[in-house]
Amino acid sequence: MMKKIGILIVCMLLIIYTIPVMGLTSETQNIVVSQDPNQDYRSKVKHLDDGRLPPAPGEIAPGFVFEENNVIQIVTDPPEKTIQSSEETIIDILENIDEDLILGYLEDLVDFGPRVTGSGACAAAGDYIYNEFESYGLDARYDDWTYGSYSGNNIEGTLEGIDGSSDEIYVICAHYDSVSGSPGADDDGSGTAAVLAAAYVLSQYEFNHTIRFVAFDGEEQGLLGSYRYVEEVYGNGDNIVAVLNGDMIGYATNPTEASMIKIYENSASSWITDFTDEVNQNYEDYFELTVIPSGQSYGSDHASFWDFNYHSIFYHEYKWNDYYHSPQDIIENMDLDYDTRCSRLMIATLGELAEAQPMSEPPYIPDAPEGPSEWVPDIEATFTVITDDPEGDQIFYQMDWGDGETSDWEGPYPPNTQATLDHQFLELGTYEVSVRAKDIYSSTSEWSPTHTIEIIENSAPETPIISGPTTVKAQKLVDFSFISNDPEGHDIYYKVYWDDGHTTEWLGPYSSGESITLSHAWGEAGNYMIKCFAKDFIGDKSPQASHNLRVTKSRAITNPILQRMVEQIFAQFPILSRLLAR
Repeated sequence: MMKKIGILIVCMLLIIYTIPVMGLTSETQNIVVSQDPNQDYRSKVKHLDDGRLPPAPGEIAPGFVFEENNVIQIVTDPPEKTIQSSEETIIDILENIDEDLILGYLEDLVDFGPRVTGSGACAAAGDYIYNEFESYGLDARYDDWTYGSYSGNNIEGTLEGIDGSSDEIYVICAHYDSVSGSPGADDDGSGTAAVLAAAYVLSQYEFNHTIRFVAFDGEEQGLLGSYRYVEEVYGNGDNIVAVLNGDMIGYATNPTEASMIKIYENSASSWITDFTDEVNQNYEDYFELTVIPSGQSYGSDHASFWDFNYHSIFYHEYKWNDYYHSPQDIIENMDLDYDTRCSRLMIATLGELAEAQPMSEPPYIPDAPEGPSEWVPDIEATFTVITDDPEGDQIFYQMDWGDGETSDWEGPYPPNTQATLDHQFLELGTYEVSVRAKDIYSSTSEWSPTHTIEIIENSAPETPIISGPTTVKAQKLVDFSFISNDPEGHDIYYKVYWDDGHTTEWLGPYSSGESITLSHAWGEAGNYMIKCFAKDFIGDKSPQASHNLRVTKSRAITNPILQRMVEQIFAQFPILSRLLAR
């Protein structure tokens, strides 16, 4: 019995001493592994990868193959990228990306209906994306492509980097087409909404390197649009360093699924996944996501970049959408919070890669626009605006006309320089016009105070009345009076044709009903017809008024000395010529 108790005590002692040793060994192993944090992270989340590939494009023609690619660039080593943007700037970007922003883009895209490549709905969606890019001040363009019997438009918006020594380009992309019969909310409205949100928010910041926001057409037919796009940029020698492709990032059915995002990569592009995870951990409160590296997949537009050995990755929801490629791929079947967090992760990664810089100070809020207080429909009204910029940057102006229309950004203008903008109001009514300003870095002011304009029906002034003599002597200065009334009481301008080759250009403004006096002398005898028009401030012109006049010969002074004396007297005392003309 004592022997058994002794053995038990020995065993217990071995256990007591073995546990710390095992713990020390484990701790030591962890220290070794943590020397490569990216590899350590990958090993921790490897079990979360279920091995499933995302769905393939839905309308690939039977037997489809890409043309042979004969121009493969040499794969370079991954660039050494570290997180170096200021946290304040990235957080400011993230806080501008919310569900309302993403939902707005999704609703606009879904409203077009199924966006099938080659259809009117797809073309309209492309125009919408183009117009959004352009309204954000990006250099927007249509990238037309043809592949076999298919054709379409990729839409590209470019935000130039501020580092003049850098030729690096970073791309965020998605496809905006959908399969037949599907509104394509998640596939791929979700990715396209992320691209649009990125364009809207990032256009208000500066980056060292150039960013391209690209929406592809023809993905569902086999990545056609993206293939042609990459073929083009490769031919141009564009130095695209990293591509972030989002395709189906908005579907989850429970909190677990909504806490993970898959990223598909090839070995050359794995550094972008690792960089994404660094961003994810650095700003984790804004994402609440676990990044799962999931190996290669050729099921979306990132693969076109792989064909030319550009580095690209593919962000994809953890669980396949149960409704993809169906009429039920609608916003109501999405998780908008998950979609927003996935979009944030892509956009923050892009911002860090392109090296976001602190925002410039926006221009000062402009004063209220200056312009007419009354106007008429269908004729352009002119407004002037002005403001200054604290850093002396050039300025763009955008007008809110108060009638549901907003102008494009006009400019750039030097700071503290007046700009002129025109607009036609189509309906009668009262409108509040305001303006805002942005600098060349898209840092934007608040809207100005408003200027009130009333659009009214307008009538031209009445036919003027001309009063004056009907017979005068040649070379005698004669007074004539002119008067008109305006039905709305507007000020009046007058123009007079003296019928001897001389015209008095528009004079005014004068009050409605105010008589004006003008003097004129005719050099030769004859019959003349004085003509007069009146116009209001808008330019509506009265009917012509006329006054017949007979000019008779004057008695000439033949003595040249006397002639010069008379001319000098009249020049010194012009009132004499008027008195003698009566």
